[in-house]
Amino acid sequence: MRVVITLLRPEAAAYASRDGGASWTRASIPLDVPDADERAQAALVRPRLLAEVLFDARDGRRAWARARGRVFHTEDGGLTWAATPLAGIVALAQGADGLLWAAGEGGLHVSDDGGRNWVHRPVHLPGAGADSRFRVRSLVLDQRGGRILLGVRDTRSDSGPVTIASVLDGTSDTAQAALALVDATDAPPRALTAFGQGVTGVVETRDGGASWRRTGLALDTWLASSDGVLYAVAADPMIEAAFLVRAHPELATALARQLNGLHVDAASLGRAFLFPGRDRLLAGPLAAAPVFRSDDGGATWVRVLSLEPALAASLRTSVDAQISAWEESSPQARGGGQPAEHGTGANPTGPDRRGDRGSRRSRRGAAAEAIRAAPRPPSADALQAYLDPVRLLARFNSGLPLTGMARAGAEFYAWAPTATHWDRLVDAALAASDAEGEISLGPGATPAGPGAFTLLRSTDGGASWAEVAQGPDAFDGTARIGVRQSAPYPSWLAAGPREAFIGLAARDHTGPPWRETWRDSF
Repeated sequence: MRVVITLLRPEAAAYASRDGGASWTRASIPLDVPDADERAQAALVRPRLLAEVLFDARDGRRAWARARGRVFHTEDGGLTWAATPLAGIVALAQGADGLLWAAGEGGLHVSDDGGRNWVHRPVHLPGAGADSRFRVRSLVLDQRGGRILLGVRDTRSDSGPVTIASVLDGTSDTAQAALALVDATDAPPRALTAFGQGVTGVVETRDGGASWRRTGLALDTWLASSDGVLYAVAADPMIEAAFLVRAHPELATALARQLNGLHVDAASLGRAFLFPGRDRLLAGPLAAAPVFRSDDGGATWVRVLSLEPALAASLRTSVDAQISAWEESSPQARGGGQPAEHGTGANPTGPDRRGDRGSRRSRRGAAAEAIRAAPRPPSADALQAYLDPVRLLARFNSGLPLTGMARAGAEFYAWAPTATHWDRLVDAALAASDAEGEISLGPGATPAGPGAFTLLRSTDGGASWAEVAQGPDAFDGTARIGVRQSAPYPSWLAAGPREAFIGLAARDHTGPPWRETWRDSF
């Protein structure tokens, strides 16, 4: 039971354990760490020091880690790490033959000596110009077919906030195409080539990267496989926004008014925040974007109109890891000049977004009239949060994700908010929106309180879930709740074949955040 864990407080460092967490040794890793004087709430939302660790399936002493786009390797179970020459990496995978693959800026890289040396395999597609620039999002190894598939996005397809906002009224050709794609319910498999520019889509190689070709899906996606079947979750911000507009029309209508400088009636948002149920929450990002399936290695695809709980669980852990890798990567790797916006400490819609209303807020009953002039469009990340109740309420949950999931073989562990805590967050969000006259993104620090979340375990691949008994004050072994008057909420979860670790965090209106890690405590 080898475990590698990252800590941000009291100092940023990685630790390794050879005995399942009974004892720990600080790892030696040549990596810059965050400054000690960073704002305390950053510990809740910043990427972890090691964003991903991949243990060698044949030798547990060997592992590879990805951190800020770089790749490191260890030969002693995580005690000492050495840097590799790679940079801008967003995905790692090991093949059945032991070869290690890494994808990111510039295409694909392969190592046959445990990550010490790498061979670059550039992605050259027929018909693509030599100056084509793209970003890799996903890497999937098809062990049976010998294929390597990449999800790539042409940088010419990048859309700014104004373009994404056009989905609200379909005022751009791209917005109309995104809405049409979301509305389509084609049953027979077909090649999807109607969206995306240049090399955007799923590409494959069958000779280890010597030659490449496009598959039938010309969409920006997160790729995953389950039981030999290939799946793709739409990652294009335009398509995701279109999906959310159709799923939450109340929020879309309110946001359109807000972007035009009009007062938003918080009472009209109530229907958008009805508790969606545990299955919807456990699906995570798969429930907020179209999902496609291919049974022929990517040649043809069909839209998945009903996502079964077991399939959602199987795909979610992979997609969550890819999204984390993308957000942790450098702005250059993401194709933008600014980092993704997260958390609740800073105004998520940019400086001066709320004008001077810190001292002059709109009140209940304000007339439906313009309340500010020429508002700046929010960022793309903020637009997604405006349209998605799950992401919006997470902002009021002290910036902590409402759900999470980890896989250990055929078993899954997860957490999800109770309906009581969901309603508590809804009340906080609506109250803030009512006071501000617009959909509020926080900042918020709603205390979790007792019974805020449920721990879950599935032994049948995610088809059914059973609650894990916590007992009274299960996570209050040091009486922190009573002392700090702040109850904990999960922030991450990791599971192995015989035990699980859960990270807990809390923050109230007056104090800094605190984090603890528990092992087998539930």
